[in-house]
Amino acid sequence: MNRWGMLIILLVVLLCAGCTGSVSTPDNNTGTEPGQPAVNQDQAQAPNGDPSSPPSKEPAAAANQAAAEPGADPNQPISDVDANANAGTSAEPGGGLNAPAGSGTDGLAKSPGSSATTVNLWVTRDFAQSQLHGSKAAFSPGDSVMDILKKHLDIDTEYGGGFVESINGLSSGYTGADKKTRDWFYYANGIITSVGALDYKPSPGDVIWWDYHDWGGAVFTPALIGAFPEPFVSGYRGQKPGTVVLTAPGCEQQGRQLADQLRNLGAEKVTVQPYEEKIVTGSDKITLVVGLWEQFADERFWQGMQKQRKKTGLFIELAPDYFATLDMNGDIVEKYNQQVGAITATGSGMGDPTPLWLVTGLDQAGLDEAVSVFTTKPGSFKQYFGAVITGGQVLPVPAK
Repeated sequence: MNRWGMLIILLVVLLCAGCTGSVSTPDNNTGTEPGQPAVNQDQAQAPNGDPSSPPSKEPAAAANQAAAEPGADPNQPISDVDANANAGTSAEPGGGLNAPAGSGTDGLAKSPGSSATTVNLWVTRDFAQSQLHGSKAAFSPGDSVMDILKKHLDIDTEYGGGFVESINGLSSGYTGADKKTRDWFYYANGIITSVGALDYKPSPGDVIWWDYHDWGGAVFTPALIGAFPEPFVSGYRGQKPGTVVLTAPGCEQQGRQLADQLRNLGAEKVTVQPYEEKIVTGSDKITLVVGLWEQFADERFWQGMQKQRKKTGLFIELAPDYFATLDMNGDIVEKYNQQVGAITATGSGMGDPTPLWLVTGLDQAGLDEAVSVFTTKPGSFKQYFGAVITGGQVLPVPAK
């Protein structure tokens, strides 16, 4: 039985045990009233074995809900960390998140034998359209993500201190003139977490990424590309399942290039094999698929991924004759009809240690450009949820 099928069975068991489906009580993740936060707990939300059918649970485990502080300026950068008061914290000049050079990926890859006990602590908003904070944040062995936040940022918590309500005055809840629900979501090595900040114990070099955004067109974003080379190098919560690169017919060379890049950056157990849809749905490894979109477009799995963007977190519309960037509400911003590629990622649920990445192109030129970006310019999609590549540009999605 593949992992999507197992998730369906687990979901049925949970529902029979009294879980509440799309909206839960404070004891089970997300409240429905303003100010009622989402308590971080394990949750699974997936395209299932049949990706054309919607998952039956709404995400909430990494989301936080509460009211915004009156008068707070949401555009005020969260960068007022006193470096002298926070030993080991080093925000880069200009608010950048550059790590030590040498990895070819802005330094996110860990250096073998490194004794530095830091994590990459990132804070962004609106699906990373604005960067609010970035530092190498020192921590002690056994510290939780919550401990790290308290050491390096000004945070407010609720529900016994296990729930992040605000970071440097930017609070979650029904905020703004539109009264949309905006929450703090956090990701570890590009994977949305399945546990709360009190329970996640990071490893040195991990990327801990908080983003403040409304629920918009993608209620759930299980995996992001912007922490690359994570999760390929360090995995999730110590799990390193390895990577399988699946190559569509005629794309074997591109597949080898992607695999070589991962190995060069420190990823272990990387294999390359021919693409089969059944491998994608049943893989127990991080899966990286490469090929022309026309080679996947008619398959049920990929059609389901497109239809269920609210569950899969895709901000790119992949059509037979165009690729389109989508905004945070899922509306088309721009269509590209030729020489366009894409890099995106998704997962089977919260805390999925084996996410699915896709490197594809509308045509051969677009595919080649996407592969080139992945292998030679990975820093160009740093802190992106996903990317469309065309005309030498790497465009972040969701688009503005």
